[in-house]
Amino acid sequence: MRADRVPHVLVVDDETALADIIAAYLEANGYRITVANDGGEALALDARDPADAVITDFAMPGMNGRDLVANLRRRRPDLPAIMVSGYVGMQPLDLDPLLLLNKPVSLATLARHLRDLLDDADRAQ
Repeated sequence: MRADRVPHVLVVDDETALADIIAAYLEANGYRITVANDGGEALALDARDPADAVITDFAMPGMNGRDLVANLRRRRPDLPAIMVSGYVGMQPLDLDPLLLLNKPVSLATLARHLRDLLDDADRAQ
């Protein structure tokens, strides 16, 4: 990410309180955040204001996180993505590159992985 540009992150979770906690932490760490509470809302928000990365829950009503990431990557195939899941032992999701983290995950760990993914995406450009 260019030094003069604030990274935009789409945070998607049907647990509103959790999405808001993640958003507040990332905003305090210098990111611009858009929050969505389901996959459909996330797609609509991203169409209007494309994100540089997405952090999504896996299990959500309507569209799960795997399908959300697949849909977002139709627009931007290399979109950095982090999926958090309470389902320990979940099988790989065939969405490389995708970082899968088990809940609960510390906010500091989440932010560190996000920075690493964004740095990797910058180097790939």
